[in-house]
Amino acid sequence: MKTLLLLKSLWYLPVKIFASCNQRPLNPREDLKLDADIPVVYVMQSDSISNLLTLEKLTRRSRLPNPFVPVSGVGEEPLTRAVFMKKVPLICGKARDYSYQKVFRQWIDYCQEYHTDIQIVPVTIFWSRNPGHEGEPYRDTINQPYSKLRKFFRIMFFGYDNLTVLSGPIRISSILEHHGSGDDATESIARACRLHFERRHNEIVGPKCLNRDHLIQELLNSGYIKNAIKTRAEETRRNYSEIEAEAYAMLDEMAADYSYHTMRFFAALLHPLWSKFYHGINVFGADRVRELISSGHEIVYIPCHRSHMDYLLLAYALFSEGLVMPHVAAGNNLNFFPINRFLRQCGAFFIRRKFKGDELYTSVFRQYLYTLFSRGYSAEFYIEGGRSRTGRTLPPRTGIVAMAVQAQLSGIERPITFVPIYLGYEKVMEVNSYMKELNGAQKAKESPWQLLNFYKRLRYYGRGYVSFGEPIVLPAFLRETVPDWRKYITPGEFSKPAWLFDTVNALSDEIVMRLNSSATTNGLNLSALALLSARDHRLSLDSLQSVINFYIFILKSSRNIAESALPKIPGQVLLQQALELKPFNIEEVNGVKWAAPTRKQIIYLSYFRNNILHFFVLPALIATIVSVHRHLSMADIVLHTRNVFYFLRHELFAPVREHVLDQTIRAYVKAFQLAEYFMIVDKSLYQINPDPAKKAMLDILSNSIHANLMRYVIGVEAVKRSQNGTCDQKKFIETCVQLCRNLPEAITNNSPEFSDPITFRVMSETFVRHRYVYVSEIDGTYTKNPVKLQKLINAAGPLLPEEIRNTLDRV
Repeated sequence: MKTLLLLKSLWYLPVKIFASCNQRPLNPREDLKLDADIPVVYVMQSDSISNLLTLEKLTRRSRLPNPFVPVSGVGEEPLTRAVFMKKVPLICGKARDYSYQKVFRQWIDYCQEYHTDIQIVPVTIFWSRNPGHEGEPYRDTINQPYSKLRKFFRIMFFGYDNLTVLSGPIRISSILEHHGSGDDATESIARACRLHFERRHNEIVGPKCLNRDHLIQELLNSGYIKNAIKTRAEETRRNYSEIEAEAYAMLDEMAADYSYHTMRFFAALLHPLWSKFYHGINVFGADRVRELISSGHEIVYIPCHRSHMDYLLLAYALFSEGLVMPHVAAGNNLNFFPINRFLRQCGAFFIRRKFKGDELYTSVFRQYLYTLFSRGYSAEFYIEGGRSRTGRTLPPRTGIVAMAVQAQLSGIERPITFVPIYLGYEKVMEVNSYMKELNGAQKAKESPWQLLNFYKRLRYYGRGYVSFGEPIVLPAFLRETVPDWRKYITPGEFSKPAWLFDTVNALSDEIVMRLNSSATTNGLNLSALALLSARDHRLSLDSLQSVINFYIFILKSSRNIAESALPKIPGQVLLQQALELKPFNIEEVNGVKWAAPTRKQIIYLSYFRNNILHFFVLPALIATIVSVHRHLSMADIVLHTRNVFYFLRHELFAPVREHVLDQTIRAYVKAFQLAEYFMIVDKSLYQINPDPAKKAMLDILSNSIHANLMRYVIGVEAVKRSQNGTCDQKKFIETCVQLCRNLPEAITNNSPEFSDPITFRVMSETFVRHRYVYVSEIDGTYTKNPVKLQKLINAAGPLLPEEIRNTLDRV
């Protein structure tokens, strides 16, 4: 003990000066579910006073027992609080097993003698998360930790990169229950601790970085790319070497060159900037990703795409959470000097926006992606393809999803798992340019000059949100949709079974719905939804706060959203957070403060309303149907809602699955009834509560979907106007956009997102899928199905207010 205290005094200042103590989890007592009434002990990889001092720093911050203080109990001798698995040499040589069995035996005897329990917390301390590069000598840092001398230099040079991870807890009572009290019990504790150390290493350090030059050469020598080069040479009657040079150029343009040191510098640079940009970065659900990595899953991150800040925000969140950085698919529009080299070293690989029809490029990219998956590297790509200009989630691009499915079918043993990630902001720097682009302005091309102008946008952007959604394990999804999918596994080949197209489309839609399900709500987007749904887009601040609380009630009544979507603070605080950003004007009339956005602010707010509209579209439709039909039974509410909701779900990717739709509708109706927004008359019929306050809330809720319903009326009109009842998709979209632009500002808010062509493209695909129009196999033209189109008008048209219906008829 005296030796330990002496070492502690000698090392205290070096560790304090050079070593940071970044910890995971941030709240160990809560996240590890530690019982405050049961003693906590620690198991560490190697005997190191610097590790103990770092752990001591963490325990003081987290109010956990100090590792230097023994466990005091009812026994005569206090128990050792911390034990090491390995004893490392001073300068060189192999690490030897520490006498941990003796300490484990004391813990077990203590529990048996006094009929109590002990919580063992394995502690993994990283003095740098650099995985090294392929080709470097293998270093087993788990079983052969660094010598004391090397540890000293690592603290001096990499102490800032420290990450201390607590795991477990391992209950001794559970060990005794399964293994008795003999040597099996002590060895079982040791195995459990080693497993924790290994899993933390896989989560946080991951596989070694690829050697870029070796990888490119290896890919060129792969049989799949060689066959693709040979096929291209035969088709074009050119030399094999010329086509090989083209393939090399493709790989050279594509391949990432990940560097841990660049990533570390990037994270250190972002940390002070982030405090200037954002009030805080809120991360939800990262633990589920850690569990997947620990279980041996191949992770594919799929974030939504709202801003160029997405790359920075997600990279920063992953690094801060101690997760291995993924290889990121980036558009080749960002492949320009000097940013391209930096992005490559942060894990970006550049791909063309479109490469359908170029078989050689497709083969090269498919093999590159397969190599990443087969070697255990996580990947990241934006399923929407580009940034959303409207705030809504865009329809999925299915190309990379299809390649991931083919990679699983080609024999990859690790299950590929898609992790949807919602990236949310209280303010997006590009919103103004998005509105200009929707009005017809040309998108500015990315260039070094844009990079130099970035400093002009350094301002406060409120809060940022990173929410990891419910993962989709690909083998489990395939088992549900194609029960015999395993018989299509062809090792080393990229097959295209007949079911691939439909399965990939269903998988992509499911990914986007889960992405939307994990969206986060905040004061700004709730205020935007309320104001744009209010008459004349004006509300007193008291009324606005009431509407926000009403929205929170609706969110809590839902069964289809992630916990991250539920605000943890009341409407009053949410409103104050929104007002910090000054998103709309405040006017005072007779002592009452009113939120009164200008015309430009209304357009700006529409972007943030669209971020969360998918959460409210179903309850809004229910409220609208009950209001219009006045008295309805539960069965009729379900029937009428189903007739229209299908279209709204496809447009907004509302996260309500078909098999739970009826149940969800009934749950909303019951919630409205219990909160007295609905009343029951004649024992079984529902109607709107005539109380003015209750009715006003439901009117605001109903107004939120009027624009969507108008677009369906316009879509049907566009098909009817087509010459001889036929048109193609392009003509359909052009007609819809033109009809939207002919509408008066009074019902469209003069918002360019109202006539967004992408919305009508989704509508046309929905019309085709459910035979509202027929598609010619010869030229792809649409032919209307008048009966079904009329049914849609009969269902959606009456849900619009009379003044809007009259305006649509006149136009």
